[in-house]
Amino acid sequence: MADTTQPTIHMHPLCATHRALLVKQAGYGPADPWQALEIATQIALFQGASCDDKVHAEIGGDIARLPEIGCLACRKPDLFGQLVDKVQRSFPSDAHVGAIKALGERWVSDAAAPGPA
Repeated sequence: MADTTQPTIHMHPLCATHRALLVKQAGYGPADPWQALEIATQIALFQGASCDDKVHAEIGGDIARLPEIGCLACRKPDLFGQLVDKVQRSFPSDAHVGAIKALGERWVSDAAAPGPA
């Protein structure tokens, strides 16, 4: 039975512009399996946005409200740019999802690291 005490978090999809940029910049064509790339991108952008104090303030600290801010690539273009750059430098294309996963994990660990004393 599902735990109804925990909120369900739904992701806002990438906007058409960022979806097209991601697919094109990663070198995928319309017939290629780019959907996994988009899912991994959404997860990584969620990780990055969830570590951002400004985003937390905007959603009142309620991570379930994250979809309210819309396309995470629009909201966090710096992270999206880092992600696209990482994908462009990852070969073969089978390595793209793993590279995106590692980048999202790095954003989380960097945010959790203690700041300068």
